[in-house]
Amino acid sequence: MKTATLSTAVLTAWASFVCVSAAADFQVTTQIFRGNARIPVVTYQTVFQGTKVYDVVTTPPRQATIIDYDSGQITLLDPQRQVKLTLTTQNVLQHSAYFKSHANFPDGPLWTFLRDPKFETNYNQQAQVLKLAGDPLTYEADLTPIPNQPTVDAYSRFCDWSAQLNFICGGSDLPQARIELNNQIRSKGTVPAEVRKTIRHADPTKSISLRSTHEYRWKLEEDDAQLIQSIEADLGKAKAVSFDEYVKPAF
Repeated sequence: MKTATLSTAVLTAWASFVCVSAAADFQVTTQIFRGNARIPVVTYQTVFQGTKVYDVVTTPPRQATIIDYDSGQITLLDPQRQVKLTLTTQNVLQHSAYFKSHANFPDGPLWTFLRDPKFETNYNQQAQVLKLAGDPLTYEADLTPIPNQPTVDAYSRFCDWSAQLNFICGGSDLPQARIELNNQIRSKGTVPAEVRKTIRHADPTKSISLRSTHEYRWKLEEDDAQLIQSIEADLGKAKAVSFDEYVKPAF
């Protein structure tokens, strides 16, 4: 049985930022689907270049997150509004800890579970399928072994920070359940090919099923360079704003 407390999640995220190993540049295309839908709700293109990560929502309206491990800064960019928000890693962790202890979360089994998630973990190494079963949240992931552990670590580290940012800026779930999944995937020397997330409800018609697919390209190409150039250009045009001004439209 696994338990992921907030303090563990925060420490894991902090350690994942300061302990950066050399990894080859690569690109990941991620698509998110609801239920059995064939058309994704959102598509991301994520480029890992050196000690920077450019995570771009390619589904309109375009948005981007730039993680700079050298400077210890994370920049959120909204090209449509021409605004940007730059946070230090400490800012992110402080916001996450504050919202966890002060936010008015909905009552119900899901949020009770997310405050202190406990999973039963099952890993089928032959089939490369990982399952984290909780009540009411379950993750099931199809995994791909990667011989380069720094690359595995780089992707897991990015996923940890994405979970933190989605929580503080997008009103998403508390991050520790997803961080526990990331840790389990990383510890097996793998990256996810597909992740299925199920939230069960007493009324089955209200249960939620989400699926993400992850396609990897282990060498950057010209379109990746063009994407980075366009994001850097948009950064130059964007006005720096406060946290409250940047996240207000999300709530």
